[in-house]
Amino acid sequence: MTTLGNVPLPAEDVAVVRRFVDGLNAKMPPHVAGRIRYELESYRNAITLVESAPVDYGDPDSAVYKVPFARLRFTRSRGWELYWVDRDSKFHAYDLAPPTQHIKRLVDEIDRDPTCIFFG
Repeated sequence: MTTLGNVPLPAEDVAVVRRFVDGLNAKMPPHVAGRIRYELESYRNAITLVESAPVDYGDPDSAVYKVPFARLRFTRSRGWELYWVDRDSKFHAYDLAPPTQHIKRLVDEIDRDPTCIFFG
């Protein structure tokens, strides 16, 4: 288990999400790779996937802005749940994928993005 905040998250599940994010970055086209990066942030019982980019591409020391696009939340009773974020940065339950003990199912749903809600 990996303890993030007060809730221990299954280390194997966190590793699945890290591999997914690493894969997104590896597939980034060369002309974009230096400008945009995908990251994961964790707090308590959730992993949030974010797109990160500098405010000023011409300044390597520029501040960075981060835009969340998905959240995976873990509870022992329900397992993992998937959330999408609206334009006001509010998270909503993603109804097309039920809660599961298998985080890979939700990561695959984000990757497939059948509704274009995660990657547009």
